[in-house]
Amino acid sequence: MSAKQQEALDWSAAAQIVPGTSEEPLVPASPCPHWITWPVYYKQGLAGALPEVWLRQGVYDRLLLAARALPGDVQLVLLDGWRPKSVQMQLFEDIRQQVALDNPGLEAAEVDRITLQFAARPSDDRQSPSPHITGGSVDVTLADREGRMLDMGSRFDEPSERSWTAADVGAAQRQRRRMLADAMGQAGFTNLPSEWWHFDYGNWVWAWYSDQPAALYGPASLA
Repeated sequence: MSAKQQEALDWSAAAQIVPGTSEEPLVPASPCPHWITWPVYYKQGLAGALPEVWLRQGVYDRLLLAARALPGDVQLVLLDGWRPKSVQMQLFEDIRQQVALDNPGLEAAEVDRITLQFAARPSDDRQSPSPHITGGSVDVTLADREGRMLDMGSRFDEPSERSWTAADVGAAQRQRRRMLADAMGQAGFTNLPSEWWHFDYGNWVWAWYSDQPAALYGPASLA
């Protein structure tokens, strides 16, 4: 893993990447028997969240490779994929409020800096879209063969140092994170270092972390 792949995302890096133009469709994840589809924000009742996890076709195909690369006693769980801009806006504000609550006394600029480690500003701009709006980002975790989600060392969407992929968590949790990252990496995904659950393929974040000059995917729409 390169030094870049362990550092927080530089959100200004989007300006250095040629925007993606692929018209590859978004496809539903739930028909696939090789993983559990658990649309987490819909389950939580977030306004505007979708009851399906939608992904670019290329992301779907690579997730099949990742699912098959996992040991037989665990399985992949898909929590989120493509998001409407309105949902991204709500998630950004929710996480910002949580960061401010957890860190009383921080100045607004520092609250924003920490928030951006765990949530992108909502944008469907062609040059710098929010990663999930491209359909090239996917949030995943692991479950056992009975569908019980495994302890990964922090809660999903927890805006704390424990959520960094390389955080100092328990030995079992470190092993699970490594197992997940290895399977996803073998399938062509890059990991967002501040979120053990977040992986990218084809969008500008993937291009940045994999040293590609251009993205494949720009903003996507179900329409």
